[in-house]
Amino acid sequence: MEKKIKEIAEMLKSSKFIKYCFFGGLAAIIELASFFIINSFFEISYFIATPISFIIAATTNFILQRKFTFKNNYEKKHKQFIVFALIAIGGLIINWAATIAYVELFHLLPILAKFFAILTALIYNYTMNKKITFGKMK
Repeated sequence: MEKKIKEIAEMLKSSKFIKYCFFGGLAAIIELASFFIINSFFEISYFIATPISFIIAATTNFILQRKFTFKNNYEKKHKQFIVFALIAIGGLIINWAATIAYVELFHLLPILAKFFAILTALIYNYTMNKKITFGKMK
């Protein structure tokens, strides 16, 4: 357990992790903005707006992470994007499950639970993308 904590501490200090958080945060803002536009201006149901805005954000995040964080030039971009998207969906599932667990099991306020769930998914997403999407797929 101590080894895992040290690994996480090292990861948090890395400039790649900071870039990953910055560009991921930018993608999150794009997701919220596109959701708002699709739902409010085009009057499309939130049920439909959610996956559309997720796809827009995941695509944006992939481009930004590939170009600026990991500076990756893997030629099969479409294949790499599929892996990135699958990891993003995994992160979404972890985020959702962690939010429920933190509320139901640890009795945290939902907003606090969501904060910790985001951190939980962030660590998963960064680690998986660093090792697989932009690590093995160079």
